[in-house]
Amino acid sequence: MKRLATLLLMASATCALAGAETATRLDDPSLYLPAGLGKQVDVRFSEAFAKGRLAKTDFDGVVMSELPAGQVCLFGRNQGLDPDDAKLKDVARADQGDICAPLADVSVRVKAQVVADATPVPFYGTDKTKCTWAWKTGKGIGLWSEDCKFDTGHWSVAYDEAADQFTLSVDGGDPYPVLRQFRVEKGQGPDSLLPALKAKGLVLDSGECQFAPYTEQTMPKGWAAWNVVPVGKLKQDFAALPKDDVPEPPCGDLGMTVDSIGFFMISAEHPERILHVDLGQDGTMFDPYSIKLE
Repeated sequence: MKRLATLLLMASATCALAGAETATRLDDPSLYLPAGLGKQVDVRFSEAFAKGRLAKTDFDGVVMSELPAGQVCLFGRNQGLDPDDAKLKDVARADQGDICAPLADVSVRVKAQVVADATPVPFYGTDKTKCTWAWKTGKGIGLWSEDCKFDTGHWSVAYDEAADQFTLSVDGGDPYPVLRQFRVEKGQGPDSLLPALKAKGLVLDSGECQFAPYTEQTMPKGWAAWNVVPVGKLKQDFAALPKDDVPEPPCGDLGMTVDSIGFFMISAEHPERILHVDLGQDGTMFDPYSIKLE
């Protein structure tokens, strides 16, 4: 990833706007679109798409709902993208409550934040009116995280140098780890980390808890996802649990779970660095796809 300042000089699909805002077409390969699913985005529709359908081209705070082949679907009934509007009938999904448009007809609008050596600021937000992005750094690592002022308090992410991890806290309360950084010897894979994880009680001390590729999470180019999963009898016992209950993670705190999203990330450029990200059920105020390792 390159700096956002460089992004301003990219292909014609990206153009500078008043107020240090940029607009990048969603078919631009520099955008990693899956990161924005379920999040709010500010968009601009092409004049060709808006003609006969929309009274304006710019819409703020609509939600990316899905990414069918070559398209983006957006929730925005209250913002003016009403799937029941007869003028949007040909692009609406009334059963889903959203509308869908070709990627080439939608640009995402972002207020530029140029920070030295940072990756581009994320194009989405948890809540565009209550959250702002900030670049945070630690030992050889940087990422974008959100500071949010909700009714429940001030949510913020900070780096804990002693533990080499980023944590989330609300109003300065008990910090909750959302990104942990581990290191292994060069040339060794994630399996070499298991003994240390088990010794710390982060993974169940069992030979039936093993690393496996994590395929449920789409990853940007150059990154691979892994998870600690049960095998053998432990897997069979877990599969036999009642389906109407939320079971405990069969392999411990950093193992696979069914009620939230957590996984390990490994960069092809830094295979000796293994990161565990915890996105919870609805996100934990940082963008794992903005991570930069040094």
